[in-house]
Amino acid sequence: MATLKDAVLYHLEYTFEKEAWQPSLAMAVDGLRAAQAAWKSAPPRHSAWQIVRHVIRWKQATFDDWHGRKPNYEEVERGDWQEASGTDEAWQADVQRLHAISREFMDWVQSLSEEDLARPVAGDDMALGIRLMRMATHDTYHAGQIRYVRALQGA
Repeated sequence: MATLKDAVLYHLEYTFEKEAWQPSLAMAVDGLRAAQAAWKSAPPRHSAWQIVRHVIRWKQATFDDWHGRKPNYEEVERGDWQEASGTDEAWQADVQRLHAISREFMDWVQSLSEEDLARPVAGDDMALGIRLMRMATHDTYHAGQIRYVRALQGA
């Protein structure tokens, strides 16, 4: 019988790393070069690179918050969606940061008990396991955006 922990780990794995019925976030960014990642369909739209930095930023803030290191959410919000461009090395460094923070969540969930996952998150009445699955669904949302941006540029 599957447990809440099994469900959370499965959802984290198949929204970030592996393909289920939809490509994962890691698959969406795979193979992009810096110029493709920085491309925007129009000035007010977001590039794949901006989306990756957005996901990193909010995952890190959430991870820190859930580990007792309260981030300044106003500052996180203010720094979100800044322009992004640079070299292939800089792009790959951000992709690696995305992988690293996603691995941190997987490793952390591996260390949690069923009771930990069933407990409400501090300041919220939603169970940690449910919050983790909602966070993972955020990856799927942005994976779709990146795949659409790639399609618009023929990548």
